[in-house]
Amino acid sequence: MKKPILLFSVMLLTSTAVHADEVVTVHKDRAVGGGFGGLSGFMLGAAVGGPIGALVGGGLGYFTGQGLQQAAGLEHNLYVIKTEEGEISRLRASDEGLMPGQQVEREGSRLAAVRP
Repeated sequence: MKKPILLFSVMLLTSTAVHADEVVTVHKDRAVGGGFGGLSGFMLGAAVGGPIGALVGGGLGYFTGQGLQQAAGLEHNLYVIKTEEGEISRLRASDEGLMPGQQVEREGSRLAAVRP
């Protein structure tokens, strides 16, 4: 009688749903555009207005770069993922449709929803 229970327990522990990571939160991410715009604005501002121009140009470039990335449709999603060990990690991906609380499998920088 103990063998079926033991077999079921082993099968349950080795299923992918048990070893899957969980999406905690999802945010729109425009950091790439902001970084590129901020650096470009910083260099232009420094060339035109010196140190003060660099600070102003960097700030304006950061927000302009984010807006351009959004307008071009090149936004990514920033997924905050919790592993089964309790570790929190962040992953940028262009995948759509993953929701908080959903079980996912991670293969490098790719996320795939776990099918029940």
